[in-house]
Amino acid sequence: MKQALLVLDIQNDYLSTQARMPVAKHQIESTLNCINDLIKRAEKSNVPILYIKNEFERMQLFSNLLRKFTALKGSKGAQLDERLLRLEGPYFSKNEADAFSNPSLITYLNNNGINELIVTGIFIEGCVTATVEGALARDFAVTVVDDAVAGATDLSKEAALTKLATQDILILSSEQIFESDNNQGEI
Repeated sequence: MKQALLVLDIQNDYLSTQARMPVAKHQIESTLNCINDLIKRAEKSNVPILYIKNEFERMQLFSNLLRKFTALKGSKGAQLDERLLRLEGPYFSKNEADAFSNPSLITYLNNNGINELIVTGIFIEGCVTATVEGALARDFAVTVVDDAVAGATDLSKEAALTKLATQDILILSSEQIFESDNNQGEI
């Protein structure tokens, strides 16, 4: 199985000190550290790193109101957080919770023979779950990295992980990802 690492929505409007819609503050540093470590290990394992971020059109007034005007296209809030390790890898924007709403992502995965996704990012109870469900609907194997996802609260994070555990996916810690690379190159 050919893998890719998905890094979802690591953006200023969710993680910075001026975040319009922040994840739980005490989850930020550890989540970023785990994601950055996974990015380094993905690169060493020749696993593509796919950066995905929200970019909402300013004209979507009602939706933007519900989202507290986060991640507006072209805004500082829509930019990737400066603490995120950015290596070479494709970037995909989305304007819905499910990253598969961008057909370019599906095309990239299919063109590169990728059939297994390692999913990290924020919000676990929103975009991460929607993307996982989108991947499953398209027959991708999915692993969610439990210490490389964050939520609005600890309770919402745990509830989302519990719900995801009932689906046909793996939930592993970041330490378990790429651990058997020396053996077979798979999880």
